[in-house]
Amino acid sequence: MRRSLLLAGLALSVFSSQAIWVTYSPVTSLVAEDLDVSKEEVGLLAIVYPAAFLALTIPSGVLLDRAFRTWLTVGVLLTGAAGVLRLLDPLSYEWLLACQVLAALGQPLLLNSFAPAASTIRPERRDTVVSLLSFAMYLGIIYALGTGYYIYTRLGLQWLNIPIAAVSAASVILYVAGLPALPQQAGSGLGFKDVVSEFRLLAGRRDLWLLGLILGLGVALFDNMSIWLEAALSPKGLGDIAGSSVALALLAGLVGVAVIPPRVVRVGLRSWYIRAAALLVAVLYLALALETSRLAVQTLIPLAGLVMLPAYPVIMEWISTYYDKRLQGKAAGAIGFVSRILTVSLASAATLFLSSPSAYFTFLAVLSTIAFAIALLLPSDR
Repeated sequence: MRRSLLLAGLALSVFSSQAIWVTYSPVTSLVAEDLDVSKEEVGLLAIVYPAAFLALTIPSGVLLDRAFRTWLTVGVLLTGAAGVLRLLDPLSYEWLLACQVLAALGQPLLLNSFAPAASTIRPERRDTVVSLLSFAMYLGIIYALGTGYYIYTRLGLQWLNIPIAAVSAASVILYVAGLPALPQQAGSGLGFKDVVSEFRLLAGRRDLWLLGLILGLGVALFDNMSIWLEAALSPKGLGDIAGSSVALALLAGLVGVAVIPPRVVRVGLRSWYIRAAALLVAVLYLALALETSRLAVQTLIPLAGLVMLPAYPVIMEWISTYYDKRLQGKAAGAIGFVSRILTVSLASAATLFLSSPSAYFTFLAVLSTIAFAIALLLPSDR
């Protein structure tokens, strides 16, 4: 029972963290008017998240491996506090920014906990735990992006924060209630030399570099699609379906996350799934480059989301299965760092291919083909 409470609290905390991240993204211009600040300053409320993750992903992995229970609890408490404290002064930009920073500090601890949490909380069902936490991660984003405009235009700025605050508070209550079920396991080496030695060991793992590159290309694909799809479709007069197509891709991916990873893991086809997903996504984008119609966009982009998003929990489960417990936090942090560096490097690359939908989707197909080529180098997990 306590393990179930613990897992529920952690899942809600992950949901809250992601919802806090993009709370104001759907209504950036409107919130800027309410707070009497620029749109760029409102955008900064979201930008602090990836900036903090890039800086803290490796240190957070080290801390989780040293004292998993302690630092996971810190991540949950930081997120819970940020979600609730936003209610105190929702019209103060400085206060909201401080709360965003608080949540951004907790996010790397939560996201890098997936593999060690699966190994610690329910080692017999690692695949299920990783899928649940990944599901919560995507659902938090979908909730904030999907409901933000509706809530804001009907109920106002404060009500953007209230539901997330309620979930944040519930996450802390459930997590603390289940905390006795989480053992404080012996951590990895505490000295600087120990940490350096462990990272040298990880650096020699070829699969870690390959997974980091594959994840980075996957995130870059989805980020570029989310940001630039409307601009790419506009020359053909299809810009109006960009938002709904991305939303459908997220929803399809959510279904995929719930269904696909446990089945892939049970039959030992992790590496084959990653390869197949990358190849299929490349084919789908190439098809869109050749035929960019309303029906094709609204069908093939959700199909890409269906197979692409489940790759994340498959990669996290790979870590929980094939890496020693004392290294799982560092491994997740290292993969996160490699992938984020690649994602940031490719963040604006799509702007070079917005002259036509054909050029844009060809660019995305090339990225996915590169991911497929890298995935061919992965070792078999059978």
